[in-house]
Formats: sequence, structure tokens, C-alpha cells
Amino acid sequence: MTDDLEKLNIHSSRNVIARHGLTLQELFEFCLEFYKEEKHQFHLTYEQKNQLAAYWRQSTLGPYHPDKLNPGYFDFVGNDRKKAWQALGEISSNGAMAGFCNLLETFCPNLVPWIRHKKREKQKELDEIQRRKEEEQNKKEKSTDCDSALIPLL
Repeated sequence: MTDDLEKLNIHSSRNVIARHGLTLQELFEFCLEFYKEEKHQFHLTYEQKNQLAAYWRQSTLGPYHPDKLNPGYFDFVGNDRKKAWQALGEISSNGAMAGFCNLLETFCPNLVPWIRHKKREKQKELDEIQRRKEEEQNKKEKSTDCDSALIPLL
């Protein structure tokens, strides 16, 4: 069961990754950021939130173990999240990241445009960093040229 779930998650996430040109880790980080910043913009059911929490825990902490999370008897939310995490079994961190991204994309129609926007912003930042490096390199080359031009005069 968990192998089938992992294959489905990874296969589905490859489609998402291919559409966005991101690595799984980048996509996962964008999805986490989206969820933290934009969760007031959409409504997830209690079960969907538990599933997202389970995928997040599996991707960051690995498979469930009582030492990692052991909610109290009357912690109903914690117990429900624990059950969702346990249900993931031994799926890999990549499978869990993919599951998180797929679930969020399925229930949050604003995710894809948000990712496109963030990706453009990130590219602009990278372009600006590259432009500054090139300017700095040009300044160094000009100062080196000026120094070498003065040497024969001395």
C-alpha cells in the first residue's frame, strides 16, 4: 500500500515539477511557504490538514516512531495526526514531499499561479545578484587596466 502511494505521489509530483521546472525540494519549499502565508485564502478539511501534517512529518522526521510524537490520551487532534502519520508507513522523504505538494495543489487552486509568481521573483533576485557580480568584476578589470597602464610610466 505505501509503495503504491509513494509511486503515485512521485509520479504526480514529476508532472508538477515538469510544469514548473523546479526540483522536488524547491517545489516542497514553495508549497510550505504558500501554506504558511496563504492558508487563510482557502479551506481544507480537518482530514486534509491532518494528511498535510503527516506528509510534512514524514518528509522531515522520517517514518512514525513513538519517540518522535506521542500525544496524550485526551489530545484528540494529536492522536488523529499520529494516525495519519502512521498510515504513511515507510514511504520515503521524497514520496512524502511529493504527497504534500500534490495534496496542496489538488485543493488549492491558487497554488500554481503563486508558485509562478514566486519563481519569477526568485529569478529576478538571481539576475540582480549576477548583474552585481559582473559589475564588480568589470570594476576590478578596469582598475587592473589602469594600474598596468601606469607601470610603464614609472
